[in-house]
Amino acid sequence: MKSYTIQIQLISDALIGSGEGFGSLIDTDVVFDGLGVPFIPARRIKGCLRDAAQEVCEMLGSAGINSFVGLRKEARSDGTQGFCLVEETFGRPGHVASAPVFFSNFTIEEYETNSRWLQYFCHKYPNVMSRDSILSTYGYTRQQTGINERGVADAHSLRTIRAVKKGAVFNGEVRIDKENIDTEKLLALACAHLQCLGTKRNRGFGEVECRLFNGTADVSKTILNELAALCKS
Repeated sequence: MKSYTIQIQLISDALIGSGEGFGSLIDTDVVFDGLGVPFIPARRIKGCLRDAAQEVCEMLGSAGINSFVGLRKEARSDGTQGFCLVEETFGRPGHVASAPVFFSNFTIEEYETNSRWLQYFCHKYPNVMSRDSILSTYGYTRQQTGINERGVADAHSLRTIRAVKKGAVFNGEVRIDKENIDTEKLLALACAHLQCLGTKRNRGFGEVECRLFNGTADVSKTILNELAALCKS
């Protein structure tokens, strides 16, 4: 088993939605832990990278670069066709066997050290440090309302959301159970291709920069350079 690190930096504010609100104050909230520190669930990242990997394979196929990661297709149970490498990497829907790639939750940089200090200060100075104050450090709330064709706000359409501030950096671990150079290439390209995540990503939220690292080596950059060299040859 080989381990890598994926780093995601928020280029714009992001609404990494939890699917829930925050009491009667916030209609759509972000995912955060018991301390109030935002994180990105592993399943969310896996889904986003799977979509990015699918798009990468489609682009390579359209460009006729089939040999770089082995773009073989196979029929699915629903009659459609999918790229074998994508399904071998991220798993086949409906199959009992698990995928060979495992993702952790993505946490703020230096989370373990910072979380210990935050726990200490919340316990020591509860009137100063609290979950709400920590949440307000990493995120902020904003309101929006629907506008009808007359340019007037729709009744009862006011909504309050919480977003994570841009500039935040999240790190997570990905482990590959079966080492395969094509799997590494696909994962690196999927990370480089991932440009946005979260709710309202088509409205300016959730722009990200994502990279795959092996230790301190930027695998995404290396694989992109290899692909560029192949295209020029």
